[in-house]
Amino acid sequence: MSHSQSLVVLKFGGTSVSNTERWQQILTLVKLRLKQGHKVAIVHSAKSGLTNLLEKFTHLQNSKVQDKESQNRIAKSKSLIKEIQQSINQLAQELKVLIDTEKYIHELNIYSKKNRLSAHDIARVLSFGELMTHAIGLKFLSQHIVIQSLDPKDIFVSKADDNRSQATKILSAKCNIKSIQLDSNCDCSIMPGFIAADETGNAIVLGRGGSDTSASYLAVALKAIRIEIWTDVHGIFSTNPHVLATARLIEKIGYEEAREIAASGGKVLHPRCIFPAEQNNIPIHIYNLKDMGVNGTIIKKGYESRSPRVRAINVRHLITLVSMDSMNMWHQAGFMGKIFGVYEKLGLSIDIVVTAQTNVTISLDTADNILNDSVLENLKEELSIYCEVTIYKNCSAVTLVGYRMRALLGQIAPIISTFAEQRIYLTSQSSNDLNTSIVVDEDQADKLVIALHDGLISENANQYGFGSTWEQLQSNKIDKQQIPPNWWQSAQQQLLKIAENQSPCYVYNKSTIIQQIKVLKSLKSIDKIFFAMKSNSHPSVLTTMYENGIGLETVSPGEIQRVQSSITDVSSNDMLFTPNFAAIEEYQSALKQGIHVSIDNKFILQQYPEVFSNHSVILRLDPGHGSGHHRYVRTAGEQSKFGIHESELPAIKQFCDQHNITIKGLHAHAGSGILEHQNWQRIIAYLTDQINIFTDVKIINIGGGMGVTENPYEKGLDMQKLDAIIDSFKQKHPQIQFWMEPGRFLVANSGVLLAKVTQTKVKGSSGYIGLETGMNSLIRPALYGAWHNIVNLSRLTDNTNITATIVGPMCETGDILGVDRKVPKSFANDVFLIANCGAYGFSMASHYNLRKPAQEIFLE
Repeated sequence: MSHSQSLVVLKFGGTSVSNTERWQQILTLVKLRLKQGHKVAIVHSAKSGLTNLLEKFTHLQNSKVQDKESQNRIAKSKSLIKEIQQSINQLAQELKVLIDTEKYIHELNIYSKKNRLSAHDIARVLSFGELMTHAIGLKFLSQHIVIQSLDPKDIFVSKADDNRSQATKILSAKCNIKSIQLDSNCDCSIMPGFIAADETGNAIVLGRGGSDTSASYLAVALKAIRIEIWTDVHGIFSTNPHVLATARLIEKIGYEEAREIAASGGKVLHPRCIFPAEQNNIPIHIYNLKDMGVNGTIIKKGYESRSPRVRAINVRHLITLVSMDSMNMWHQAGFMGKIFGVYEKLGLSIDIVVTAQTNVTISLDTADNILNDSVLENLKEELSIYCEVTIYKNCSAVTLVGYRMRALLGQIAPIISTFAEQRIYLTSQSSNDLNTSIVVDEDQADKLVIALHDGLISENANQYGFGSTWEQLQSNKIDKQQIPPNWWQSAQQQLLKIAENQSPCYVYNKSTIIQQIKVLKSLKSIDKIFFAMKSNSHPSVLTTMYENGIGLETVSPGEIQRVQSSITDVSSNDMLFTPNFAAIEEYQSALKQGIHVSIDNKFILQQYPEVFSNHSVILRLDPGHGSGHHRYVRTAGEQSKFGIHESELPAIKQFCDQHNITIKGLHAHAGSGILEHQNWQRIIAYLTDQINIFTDVKIINIGGGMGVTENPYEKGLDMQKLDAIIDSFKQKHPQIQFWMEPGRFLVANSGVLLAKVTQTKVKGSSGYIGLETGMNSLIRPALYGAWHNIVNLSRLTDNTNITATIVGPMCETGDILGVDRKVPKSFANDVFLIANCGAYGFSMASHYNLRKPAQEIFLE
């Protein structure tokens, strides 16, 4: 490399290399940097979803199975290999390049025949995602620019002094960096991230998210002037914006605080990527590839905090706590050394340590450890020589990161005290005074984050380094782009007339519902659609669905009765009943009426076989991993109450055969608000795999959860690609009917909430606007952190020159409908409109504070 030319490293994550549009953006960006006089080194991840599939393949190969189940495992492996091949070929076809992936597929087929994969085997398999994506990206870019390929195994070699377990050293490696000389005639190079080599040249990997570290390592090797991380978020936020929409973008931050944020659960950067950049004083810039004109986060020397403050509040889930009790540790020299020696022996990295006179409690993070039942059993056995051991799984660590945290304990303590009724396992103050951690049950973590953020960051948001809130960034997108009109814009005068005497009210537009039905019916591969009526149970909505060929999915006797009273000629064959932890009488009643019934727990079958004998039912399965816009709407995985675990399926099949219970269908639902069509490929592949067990199956219900874009500028679910995915499975299983049961997708955009302004509190250009209804009518913003477009319908064309938080009249701090919204100057009795409220608005409303929720009005 010529020393007269500066070099920048550009790193692109999985979503940034997954389609033609993103690769065109990469090409444009590279050309821009070259034009600016820089040399460019590209580091990229695997195409989004590939590593998940490869990881699932390795887990499947190492799962314990009986001899009689080995054929089933081979069949599942082959199905996964085919899915992997289809995914990478799809990208190659989109970019119109020819590559040879057969050597990787051939290797996977060889691995599928092994009884067990070694750690090196797993690393090799996991590297295929990056390697196949690299072949495509290199071929595409080389058609437009002169570019050379770099092999990370020639540059990054594992450290010999790494004392962690052998598996961890291979699958989450720490590396030394070799010097490298680039071709002087080539201004651009490209390298797959995530991959490195051990001292013998075998492939190892840097752990999930390790491509960030690859970029940092390469920047050091090439003496780059900066690292640019291009991703699908604007930068580092003060907390997860999908949990709290008022999270603020951190525009400027020093290395040390950024490292703490990354290590404590910040998802934007891998923790290990910051230290090499810090040591070599290389700034890290984080930008959003989907919003390239917005300032992101810059991590740089000189951007450190100078006074006590909280920069960010993060959560790490899947934390395991180990509590060790013994009277022998009191005033006992060497006791701590003995118990910590056990962790060293087993290669386990300890995260948090808290000690008392007769107890030591530590936390283990899955980011640094390969944890499974076998490892934890070994740990408990080894420690039991010295102490009594209690292991707590599924905890979450909430960590506050900032400068001089001890000076803020007086502000932190009162907030934590409001959680006195919940279990707080431990609190820890770091010796470097940069973080405070609180470990709680997983279901309490997000609530604690919201409380801490509101009290410590939102109230002090004008501090140095903070930028816009996530909500403001979304609003800015709206301001910048030409927005197609919504139905309610055309109906402005009609809605204002309705609001005069009937606000607060929900108003539903029939034509919008019919339009969404047409969109769903464009899925030619779907045989039957059911509307999840829990999202909106208004009689006219149900009638509209049924008149347009949509069945009704119910979850309670009340919903069944609502359908039957609203649609007098409804057929039981057009109704689904999918209860959860319901009383047996509810199942009996639905079966008696001939309604399709779903079972999601083996308990109900085993306790009441006489109820289900001689009947056909659908089983709701747990596909093992949930999806969706918020943890509360993810309905699969170990932490979800929904679905039957895969391990229970053979026993259920045997039990059903013994009691003449026919399994006519299989169902899975991963969550809500999903905008990635690949989600259903995983769901359908899982369900169709189980046909090997349940041979009578004639129905595959792929669930719902189809996401709705909150703003018109956002790209929604790709229906053509979703249809192609379903059709590919339909071709393989022509005897199967494919069903789906969306709710929000059909009705969300059809509904708006109208409410008059009661009071305003504006100081200068910002303040509060109070409405006559709040979380008693619309709880989604408080419950999920959901974002809804909010406008002053009375002054729709006025300049939006005020920044206001929109609140309701409830006696709750959380009664907030929107934060920092751009609105015109507003007055009492102005009518505000909250959009996208047709789903889970009125159906989740309450009489809290004894205030009546908004009424419902249906527009024909």
